[in-house]
Amino acid sequence: MMTINTIPSKRIKDLMLDVNSLKRVSPQAEVIEAVKLLDELRQSGRSQFLLVADEAENKEEILGRLSIDDILAQMEPSTMTMEELPIFWQSQFWEECEDILQKPIGSIMSPVKHVIHQSATLIEAVHLMNSGRVDWLPVVERGNVVGILFKEDLFNEVLAAAQPKIDDLSDDPS
Repeated sequence: MMTINTIPSKRIKDLMLDVNSLKRVSPQAEVIEAVKLLDELRQSGRSQFLLVADEAENKEEILGRLSIDDILAQMEPSTMTMEELPIFWQSQFWEECEDILQKPIGSIMSPVKHVIHQSATLIEAVHLMNSGRVDWLPVVERGNVVGILFKEDLFNEVLAAAQPKIDDLSDDPS
């Protein structure tokens, strides 16, 4: 059985996805370009999000992330007041598609809210994600983004910690 002393001390750099392995889009590009790239990622079985990055003075700046969820969230019909129910009509979905496909990616992306240093602890990442209500964090080293950490990466560590107990449950005949 694992004790607190036998658990390996992981840092953010041990869990992050290398930033160089991720596809990027410009914030000025239209959403239709992102839809094409997201479909390619989906078909290849890779993570279905894009980094939104801008070049400034020969340095890349990560501005945000764009995912399928970001696109669909922008298609939600708006209402004037919270008590009012939205009204739906037959061709509304296609009208929303036409509208969003022409928007600049920067207008619908999930912006960077927090960053975390690659040597930070996992519990620091949990705190930043929970307090900031985000499911991803850019990972930095010396002012440069070197990776991305997702909530799923942290959950995989929870799963690893739970595995011995899960195995015990499976062995229990009752």
